Amino acid sequence: MNTFTVGTILNKIKTTVVTTTPVYKSLVLQYPSRLNAMALDPSQIDVKGNGIYSPGEVIFSIAIYKTVTIRLRIDSQVVITGNSPRHQLITHAVLLMRGVLQTEQGFDIDVESEDLRHCGLGSSSGLISAVATAINEMYGNPIPRLELIAYLAQNHGEEMDDSRNDLQHVQCIGGAAAAGLVESGMTVLAGESTPIGTMSIDDSYTVLIGIPNDFIAPDSKELMRLEMLNMHKFIATGNQYRDKIGYRVTHEMLPQMKKGNLQEAARLIFDYRFNYGSIVNCSFVYPKIIDIAADIRSLFEKDIVDVLALSSVGPAFFAITKEPDICESVFLNNNLGVRRTTINNTGYSVTGSESI
Repeated sequence: MNTFTVGTILNKIKTTVVTTTPVYKSLVLQYPSRLNAMALDPSQIDVKGNGIYSPGEVIFSIAIYKTVTIRLRIDSQVVITGNSPRHQLITHAVLLMRGVLQTEQGFDIDVESEDLRHCGLGSSSGLISAVATAINEMYGNPIPRLELIAYLAQNHGEEMDDSRNDLQHVQCIGGAAAAGLVESGMTVLAGESTPIGTMSIDDSYTVLIGIPNDFIAPDSKELMRLEMLNMHKFIATGNQYRDKIGYRVTHEMLPQMKKGNLQEAARLIFDYRFNYGSIVNCSFVYPKIIDIAADIRSLFEKDIVDVLALSSVGPAFFAITKEPDICESVFLNNNLGVRRTTINNTGYSVTGSESI
């Protein structure tokens, strides 16, 4: 599967959605971003023809928000403001939701979002999820949250520099959707984008995100080409470590999450990224991450940070810590531009609305 037209529904929603009518004329919604700490079985990210992926993942929801303002129109047009980013993805989200809701309703849409594309923060799937969730909210949430996560993951695509009507198929596990649709600071997803473990994170933690200052985001088509050239590495890692990871998730991480303890999750995330080969596998995006990882791993080994990982395939690294100044200094010394934020434990929020 390579490309498809914006708005194409590759996989229908699994549940029956009762056709309904809007309950809001307009609303404003804030949608958090996600950090992808690790996969449970990276071999399952290998490209499939059906667009359904089940590698599982561990994500953190963070307070970097996309703000969606949406208003009903009296016609069927979709009018996106010029300041809104990535119009193809916004349109794709609208058409996916129209298909489920069986409507031709038009919308005026404005999105405010930082340009953090292809850094590992789920900017593409997060944008689609934010707009889709806003439409679901406008209609009174007829689509259950867990169903919406899977539906968006299984119909994901990203825009290309050389096309305004087509999207590049990119594997999606559902983490960016879960960051807003699951009320949890940390979420473990398994199977077809199904949350199996959640945990709130103490708000005394600071999240630091380090993005290489010299990173230039390539087009999604080029990223997919590079990923396919390196897919054998992900498959080999999954074959070697999936059973060990599965045991640790089941018997160490999930039980401790239930008790509110972050330590076992942090240990597994660190091993996955720094000791099980993940960072080397992901270095096709930005080869310097190998050297950066070697230089910053002591932050975790010396207990300066509680969590340290690459996010998705990078090149952004992140740390969760109560000693942000020390961590920031190390990040800066490795030519990482640093962004400080916090964990979001509550999912998306509606900050304004006008009822019908």
